[in-house]
Amino acid sequence: MDMHRIKNVSFIGMAGCGKSTIGKALSKNLGINFTDTDLLIEERFKASLEQIKKDNGYKFVRRAEEEVILSLDKDIKIISTGGSAVYSEKSMFHLSSFSKIVYINTPLEEIKNRIGQGQQRGLAAPEGLSIDDIYQEREPLYKKWADITLDGKDSVENLLSSILSFI
Repeated sequence: MDMHRIKNVSFIGMAGCGKSTIGKALSKNLGINFTDTDLLIEERFKASLEQIKKDNGYKFVRRAEEEVILSLDKDIKIISTGGSAVYSEKSMFHLSSFSKIVYINTPLEEIKNRIGQGQQRGLAAPEGLSIDDIYQEREPLYKKWADITLDGKDSVENLLSSILSFI
């Protein structure tokens, strides 16, 4: 497969939906680079997302995410975004300018099983919002920005083949 013809892919979805897992699998399968914006934020601030949120607030985490996303370009082939990336129109327009946006739509109950109650995951959301509230708020945004929506309950192999046929 010609590496230059492969379109870039950006994954969006809730924490625990499988963005990083699938991104890494796709990267390995195609032998192309992968980046996780959550890890870029943690590297920049030398702290976990949860610690950054505790110290500075969720809006700070969202701004940091926007800055990180706006610094990315088409040289990075596969991008896993943080769950709150969709709050930034600037970020999403930027990503859609050079990549296909793939929404990993994982049912709320499955997400809860994967991440527990989640606030230790550094969710960039106001204190006191439940995972249910966050999911309800974000789902329309994920749908709005998605070029393709995949079922996060599906196996990694099936998801990979769906993505490969899409790109």
